[in-house]
Amino acid sequence: MYARSQFLNRIGQTSEIPQAFEISKASSCFLIDQKGNTYVDMISGFSVSNIGHQHPKVIEAIKNQADLYLHSTVYGEHIQSPQIKLAELLTSCLPPTLNQVYFLTTGSETIDAAIKLCRKATGRFEIVVCRKAYHGSTLAAESLRSDHDHNQAFRPLIPGIRFIDANKISDLEFINSKTAGVITEVVQAEAGVVQLEDSYLNELRIKCNKTGSLLIFDEIQTGLGRTGSLFAFQKTSVCPDILLSGKALGGGMPLAALITSKQLLVHFMRQPALSYISTFGGHPVSCAAGYASLKVLFEEKILEEVELRKELMIKILSAPTIFEIRCAGLLMAIDFKNESLVWTLINRLYHKNILVESFLFCPGALRIAPPLNIPIPILEKTCQTILETIIELNT
Repeated sequence: MYARSQFLNRIGQTSEIPQAFEISKASSCFLIDQKGNTYVDMISGFSVSNIGHQHPKVIEAIKNQADLYLHSTVYGEHIQSPQIKLAELLTSCLPPTLNQVYFLTTGSETIDAAIKLCRKATGRFEIVVCRKAYHGSTLAAESLRSDHDHNQAFRPLIPGIRFIDANKISDLEFINSKTAGVITEVVQAEAGVVQLEDSYLNELRIKCNKTGSLLIFDEIQTGLGRTGSLFAFQKTSVCPDILLSGKALGGGMPLAALITSKQLLVHFMRQPALSYISTFGGHPVSCAAGYASLKVLFEEKILEEVELRKELMIKILSAPTIFEIRCAGLLMAIDFKNESLVWTLINRLYHKNILVESFLFCPGALRIAPPLNIPIPILEKTCQTILETIIELNT
């Protein structure tokens, strides 16, 4: 009880009803509380723990780097081998135009950096962004949020933001010669797993080429295998000018990256110099963990089995009471069109030692996003319990 009271008294809260799960240990797809109760993590820390918790190769990499050195100076000044190794591995898996990495600390920071970069590179200031997208909580990222009731308290926001509807090709007319950049997800996560259609993405790429606007893909939540490919855009024929990564990139450590061409990133170097700087961006321990995590994705062939687990989940969880199931790999929205039911279900499953969540802009849907390598017997048993609980609440 002492820890709970001090948590509420000393730790800044983000809601009036925090879950207050007191964790003592994590391993694989499990979180263990202070009483020794084991919970199945079907959220992966909101797509951070893509290869599960405490993977031994990641922990080994963290310990080895910690024995060598931690922070030395601001990012981009000292040569640090963990940064180089991770950048080389990342860019080797991407189209040739995405050939240079700018490491940062959080996904929100990459959004801010992308806005600065596209404004500086184009000499324009307008940013086009899709409605029902979540890009972070800094003031710049908040300015990209379309639900004005939420950001009203933080106004004035940064100027020059124009909103369009995802998959609405007619809205692309709002991209013009004043548009510095278009920021979008390939799969809108917080909208309840809404895929951007290939035809829309192709037209978006054509429009950006025509107007000279930079196309920015936010893959902070969908990257590093979550959708079954390393990044969601790699399942399409469209390549962005700027790719944003975070969450799972650090293998559980804080790490994010803006990935683009050397030709674009040179704009951070001059007129003025230090156009963007980050104290802890590319922290060597985070980069060592990220490199080890990425190697695990490939060496253990985790990407190849994402589709298998996805189909298994759909097969078990399909039920007449569900309005729709939407999936992008192992990012799943079970849509009931009933917010009250979803919150009851989240609470009921918590008491059955299963951790699930909802979506910011689709509160009537249940979010399921387990570690990509969750053992199949555990996934089967957990999904069966979720299904049984859904049936209980509808009888």
